[in-house]
Amino acid sequence: MELENPYAPPKAELHESPRQPERTDGWRDGSMLVVPKGAELPDRCLKCNAPAQGYRFVRNLSWLNPLWFILFLMSPLIYIIVYLIIRKRGRVAVGLCQRHRKLRGQAIAIGWLTMLAGVAGILSPVAFPTWNPTIPVFGGIVLLLAGVVGGIVGSQVLIPKRINKEFIWLDKVSPELLAEYPAWPA
Repeated sequence: MELENPYAPPKAELHESPRQPERTDGWRDGSMLVVPKGAELPDRCLKCNAPAQGYRFVRNLSWLNPLWFILFLMSPLIYIIVYLIIRKRGRVAVGLCQRHRKLRGQAIAIGWLTMLAGVAGILSPVAFPTWNPTIPVFGGIVLLLAGVVGGIVGSQVLIPKRINKEFIWLDKVSPELLAEYPAWPA
């Protein structure tokens, strides 16, 4: 005779519903994606929602309220000190497809080449002392600044619009990827 164990789990078959569980790795807040600090998003490209094929783009982000930029107009040195003290920081890992990795690499390369052309323009009066230095030096300064700004802007994948103690708001996210996330509960 077999004794019944009162502590044994039930033997009834359970049928789970076929519905998908709601995503909890992020939320949609208008056109921005809200993720917890340290989040690792699925293997989809943040820019176009294509498969990322296992590539992870990991960044430590920092953000400061844009109103603090008024301090920069008064004193750049004080702004830098304040920025380093009160900025909000967070880390996030996202997928990036082959096409967007290539575009980012091209932007970085073009930025560096433009900066080098600017340095060559600035140094051209040294190599060619008979030339009028005004135009090459001015053009070199413009190219140098354009290379820096273009390289930074063109290579940006993660654009934080806000960071608080727990969450990061990311801008310029694919609308298709954004549509997969539930609305921000706040």
